[in-house]
Amino acid sequence: MNLKIKVLAGSCLPHPFGEPCGEVTSPYVILRLHDVRATAQKSEELLKIDERKTETIQDNGFCPQWPDTKAFSFEVENPGIAMLEFTALHHDEGFIDDKMCRTAIPVRCLRQGLRSVQFYDRNSQHGSFAFARLLVSVEIEQHIPWK
Repeated sequence: MNLKIKVLAGSCLPHPFGEPCGEVTSPYVILRLHDVRATAQKSEELLKIDERKTETIQDNGFCPQWPDTKAFSFEVENPGIAMLEFTALHHDEGFIDDKMCRTAIPVRCLRQGLRSVQFYDRNSQHGSFAFARLLVSVEIEQHIPWK
């Protein structure tokens, strides 16, 4: 199965560490596909992690847009097991980039079209941020084996 994800825009992305105020954020998004190899040899790693990153949008954490970003393509071997993780980070010049929020969605739950992805806090344990979202375009190509 081939999965194409295009990150279009974000909305109300929180400040790092959930702080109510602070500097203006410069967000970017990392997409990670966590999958299990269908035919792993003894010398190969069973877990497969595929990662893609958007461009950094300078000084716009409230409503960042990625209009020129190409769709990221992921080859999914086991759609019933695979998870797609979205992580929003703040680009910090000269420092380590701070996690703002993240979420993970089972690949089998994804549907084609424009989708709104709800974010959670950086530890994914204290519930959702009320309005923190990411707008993505999802395209799914099924590989049907000939019998």
